[in-house]
Amino acid sequence: MERRLTAGAGLLTRIMLALTLALLVGGLVLGVGQNGETWKALALAVPVLTAGWKGLPPLCRWLERMGAVRIWLVLTLLCLAVKGAWVLLVRVTPSGDYATFWGYANALAQQPVLEGGRYMALFPHTFGYSSFLSWFIRLLGPGELLAQMLNVVLTAVSGSFLFLLGRRWWGLLAGISAYLLWIACPSQTIYNSLVLSEPLYTTLMLGALVLLTAEGRRPILRGVAAGLVLRWFNGVRPIAAVVIIALLSWRLVLKPEEWLLEESRRYWLGLLAALLAVYAVTGLLWQANLTRRIGEEPSTTPGYSVLVGFNQDSGGAWNQEDSQLLFSLSDAPGATAQQAQEGALEAAKDRITSGKVALLPLLRDKLRAFLGSDHACVGYVGSVVRHTKLFALACNGFYYAAMVLAGGALVRLWRNRERSAVVLLPLYVLGLTCAQMLVEVAGRYHYSLIPVLLLLGQAALFPPAPAETKIFQKNRESS
Repeated sequence: MERRLTAGAGLLTRIMLALTLALLVGGLVLGVGQNGETWKALALAVPVLTAGWKGLPPLCRWLERMGAVRIWLVLTLLCLAVKGAWVLLVRVTPSGDYATFWGYANALAQQPVLEGGRYMALFPHTFGYSSFLSWFIRLLGPGELLAQMLNVVLTAVSGSFLFLLGRRWWGLLAGISAYLLWIACPSQTIYNSLVLSEPLYTTLMLGALVLLTAEGRRPILRGVAAGLVLRWFNGVRPIAAVVIIALLSWRLVLKPEEWLLEESRRYWLGLLAALLAVYAVTGLLWQANLTRRIGEEPSTTPGYSVLVGFNQDSGGAWNQEDSQLLFSLSDAPGATAQQAQEGALEAAKDRITSGKVALLPLLRDKLRAFLGSDHACVGYVGSVVRHTKLFALACNGFYYAAMVLAGGALVRLWRNRERSAVVLLPLYVLGLTCAQMLVEVAGRYHYSLIPVLLLLGQAALFPPAPAETKIFQKNRESS
């Protein structure tokens, strides 16, 4: 039975890896074909890849001599210096969604119950980051660069998580390499100048991976901690389900034979039960606290996001028409945020069933918008920086190189029949992309994929990945 389970899971894993590779290739092809600038970015990706392929391994071997703790400290200081220098030099006045976050953060810091909280009731995820920011406003005051400096600190924390995960899966060299690439990522550096939730929820996502893939005992404690982190993650950006589904897919579908081992079964039953229980219970507590702080019941229906996601004319991106519809529903006498979102969902159903939506062209446009390029950040800082074309070229060139490197890693994992915790990375890429195909899409929404691609790429830079990097391997070998 174990042999049949292993064979079936191996086949499913290879199919999943192939689908993820096809997704990256499709995104790359669609992105590069947009215009001449993206072709230039692909050309730039070639020397970037060559430099990384030839230069990173010897550089990391040289740095390795410092020891894990010392090199982590050096990399963290370098990260803080590079990212901090950028936010000091490039100061952007918050506007649009970023001004909304900043305004609500200041209001939450001053008001026990928010005045005019309807927008937050319509879009509850805005509370997660705004409330986080409000803690520091209460503590330190509304400083000009408070949010940006928090972004820098979060970048260093997420880089440290990349260091831990890379070291855990491929050794110290991979941990050093992943952190260096994160420091070098142009778009991530640029985004730090804005007031946005991406650095926070990406850090939480990576922190959850650190907790879920650590070898050791105390599965219930790990499950409780992971459940708390994922609930916070979901409050900041409602995509924590992608991580949970990836974890369940790995343990139940891609690693089923380990349920035959008593110790493994006991470990994972405890961890998963604790995680799901804590995630569910804290969801109720989160909703209650949100209701108390904004003064009304928040919506639990993503109707507007689905409506926008199936707008053929806008390619699934934000548009004025759908925005006006939502707020007209919200402004109706006696209407609640939930009723407004339900009305938007009904409009989305009508749009989908009208026969006017060409699904394949729409999905193509959405995939291009989501994965096709990485220069959206430049548009947000264009008012304060010159040479925007060069910045866009750097962002896209680095991003395309990361995609190609991750693609090479997927091929290596496919050939090695890899089914360790490493497969959580392509599962996250696949899951998040599929989720975005159903709702509103924007280029910056792939922010959390970039560290995943950089981490995944270590399998190509430092082959081969360990034959087994899973819990209870010693027990399996002795059984």
